[in-house]
Amino acid sequence: MQLTSVLALGLLIISPALGRPSSTFVSRAIKRGRPALPFAVVADAVALKSKPTSTPTSGAASSHPTTSSFNWAGVVLPNPPVGENFTAVTGTFTVPTLAPSAYAATSIWVGIDGWNTDFGSDAQGLFQAGIDCWMEDGKLSFDTWYEWVPDGSYNFTGFDISVGDVLTFSLAATSPTEGTIDVENETTGQKIAHVLDAPPLANSQLALQSADWIMEDFFWNGQVPLADFGTVHFTNASAKTTSGNTVGLADATIVNLVLDGSMSKTKVTVDSDSSATITYVSAFNSLTA
Repeated sequence: MQLTSVLALGLLIISPALGRPSSTFVSRAIKRGRPALPFAVVADAVALKSKPTSTPTSGAASSHPTTSSFNWAGVVLPNPPVGENFTAVTGTFTVPTLAPSAYAATSIWVGIDGWNTDFGSDAQGLFQAGIDCWMEDGKLSFDTWYEWVPDGSYNFTGFDISVGDVLTFSLAATSPTEGTIDVENETTGQKIAHVLDAPPLANSQLALQSADWIMEDFFWNGQVPLADFGTVHFTNASAKTTSGNTVGLADATIVNLVLDGSMSKTKVTVDSDSSATITYVSAFNSLTA
């Protein structure tokens, strides 16, 4: 979903009766997409046709620039080194459990170009892959998927995951219009690979200007109620550039998810040059912190 579309939808809460979408294109076409950034950030990006600005936290809290989103939490590399492009991204995380709920979900993924907000560019694609975690009537289930925005997402078939499984996602953009996806369940040893072309839609090629490690509160007939996912810990997080150099998280921007325009639902930390943690913040914890 494009950034402006996410903002237009707003923070709509949906009825549990809607249930989770199936894995067909029609039902999954608008689930995920670009971050719904604060309106001031969007205005700056449109006016300057540049990357979104971010507000640094205090030095005691973090040495990384920090901003907020209505649907994303995690870390991003908002720009490659000067004169280069990002061509690959990788990240490892453990499949979380979710707190019991009648209806809630979250999505965890890695990608290329999700943070690109150069609205004047023809390159508006987003190449990503990850998992959805669903809690319905106390029952937990998962999907493993891939997507090239503006197309919808598609499930990998025959790739089973469970709570506690360690997954590694590696995406490589072989060109602005083609990429490869490799997924490994390090717990079971199962692997899957896929070659993906940009969809035959306008502005679908990649700009290759950002790398992303994200937990998302995605949209499905409005914004899905965010599940209490505990913590998501990304390790082995890195991106590669056209020159073959590896870029870690030293210059990453932290993104926290803020709902209702005020309370942050996450606490994100960069733990090392290759790891970051996203922690769910409950209303109780935010009052007692």
